[in-house]
Amino acid sequence: MTSFSRIVLPVAAGAVALTMLAGCSGSGTDAAAPSPSAAAASDTAAASPSAVASDTPSAAGEPSDSPSESPSDAGDPGDAAGNNDADISFAKMMIPHHLQAIDMAGLARTQAGDQWIRDLAAKITEAQDPEIRTMKGWLDGWGEEPLPRDHAMPGMLAKAEIAKLAQADGSPFDRLFITLMIKHHQGAIKMAEEEIASGAFADAKAMAKTIVGTQKAEIKEMKGYLAKLK
Repeated sequence: MTSFSRIVLPVAAGAVALTMLAGCSGSGTDAAAPSPSAAAASDTAAASPSAVASDTPSAAGEPSDSPSESPSDAGDPGDAAGNNDADISFAKMMIPHHLQAIDMAGLARTQAGDQWIRDLAAKITEAQDPEIRTMKGWLDGWGEEPLPRDHAMPGMLAKAEIAKLAQADGSPFDRLFITLMIKHHQGAIKMAEEEIASGAFADAKAMAKTIVGTQKAEIKEMKGYLAKLK
């Protein structure tokens, strides 16, 4: 009996000690672990897209939600140029009008009897040919075309008048050329003054003012020359 009690009692005491140690270890682990509510709050903050988005600037190149001007807001080429129907009509009519004046000037180079007439014809061609090219460029940009060369408009000569001029020579040609060119210039001035009054395109209005000034001066010269012939 004595020997058996000596063996069992120490073993039992060791088992009790191990059980107590295990209990202490478990309670220490529970105290150190975070509470469920704190862990949940941490997880929610990490997973919330709004929390990240509110503090993070949008990446470069990403579209913005703020409204911006689209290319269509700038208007079409016609609006940007500031042209209107009067500008279009001016260019469409003045191109064939100028072309007829250059045709008349071409006849003067070979059929005029007076050098003064040939010099005037050269001045007319030099002034009006660049204007034709400029106005054609405007119409191209506006999607328009010049009117036909036989279109009726102020100052335009009839085919019979052009044919009569083409058959004249020398002094008779000079007199007829001046008479018809005065009429032609007066028509151009009328159309240019309409552009000045009603047009919107600044370049067209500037050209119209040049036409009025130049051709009024030439009419004055031609009338003075015609007076000398009489």
